[in-house]
Amino acid sequence: MTMTFDIPSDVQADVAGIPDLGIRVAMFLRHEAKLESLRRQRHSPEARTIAEQALRQAAQDQTAGFDWDASFETLKQQHQDLTAKL
Repeated sequence: MTMTFDIPSDVQADVAGIPDLGIRVAMFLRHEAKLESLRRQRHSPEARTIAEQALRQAAQDQTAGFDWDASFETLKQQHQDLTAKL
């Protein structure tokens, strides 16, 4: 298989002098393939589906302008308020 992809301009000069870059990229891809295989074995199809749904929802929330930091701060404050009453 042949893959063609763009190398970001800010990275091109840094990688230009790397010896055997193609071999290193191939090693990286082999490693990633093994990790992906392990991930598939470790997590059930249902768990992967839930994770994919969560990622899609997070992307939609971000597009809609949902402020995760503010939401977390609100949750944190509510938690502190609740535990202070215990």
